[in-house]
Amino acid sequence: MCKQTIEKAMAYEKGVKTFNLDVATATLTVEYVAKKTSAEKIREAVSKVGYDADDVPADEKAYNNLPDCCKKGGH
Repeated sequence: MCKQTIEKAMAYEKGVKTFNLDVATATLTVEYVAKKTSAEKIREAVSKVGYDADDVPADEKAYNNLPDCCKKGGH
């Protein structure tokens, strides 16, 4: 479920060419078109769906709406 949430956010982010989420390491790798988006905008998109993105903390309301399995320490 966590992977689907982030993949959906990336699918709607303009300029994202490819992305891969490694659930085991909690690492999102994104290839994007710099003229259409930026690393900061991608971090903000991840934050808006409830996840930390490097130094951008998760949006608290979005995080609270995540299923328990998708929260830190969730199973």
